[in-house]
Amino acid sequence: MAEPTSLLLGLEGLEVTAVTRGTDRSRVVDVVTADRRAAHCPQCKVASSSVKGHAVTRPRDIRYGDDPIMLRWTKTRYYCVNPACERRSFTESIPQIPPRRRTTTRLRTQIGRDVGEAARSVSEVAASVGVSWPTAHAAFIEHASKVLSTPKPVRVLGIDETRRGKPRWTRDVDGRRWVRVDPWDTGFVDLSGDQGLLGQVEGRTSKA
Repeated sequence: MAEPTSLLLGLEGLEVTAVTRGTDRSRVVDVVTADRRAAHCPQCKVASSSVKGHAVTRPRDIRYGDDPIMLRWTKTRYYCVNPACERRSFTESIPQIPPRRRTTTRLRTQIGRDVGEAARSVSEVAASVGVSWPTAHAAFIEHASKVLSTPKPVRVLGIDETRRGKPRWTRDVDGRRWVRVDPWDTGFVDLSGDQGLLGQVEGRTSKA
């Protein structure tokens, strides 16, 4: 049976070894790998017990209450013991924190749901969980690709232009002259089916 603190954390594949509180009320949770599969080479799948060294990473995770939590994961680096494998060494990873990821899978899922299902902006969600805009946007794209179905073939495509607000004047890229900007969007609609709006782009030029 897992240790109670590990059960409370709820990250499958990790075991809590210590919890400390900082002066800013943040909690540092030290964890180690508890999944035997992490000692298998990701390329040849052969288990290894030949330790090359250790590494410490700090992946971001979901919040617990009002006080922030920082994970401190001590991972083991192994030599691959399979002479036929091209990979010389590898570092532990688990499904919740894949290789080269700085966020947990459940945090990315939460971000994707907050943006896609709760209709919150990417910048707002990124700020609330303490990640960058590109990280939050990538999590949204990852979530959307799983829940969106493949579009059906379109028999009749409708293309319409929509104007947003009044024209405005702005400087060109060189800043030498004023140019008129008309805030138009072009929408693409499934006219003969039930898929509705298929996509929308800014502008109404042939390139757009």
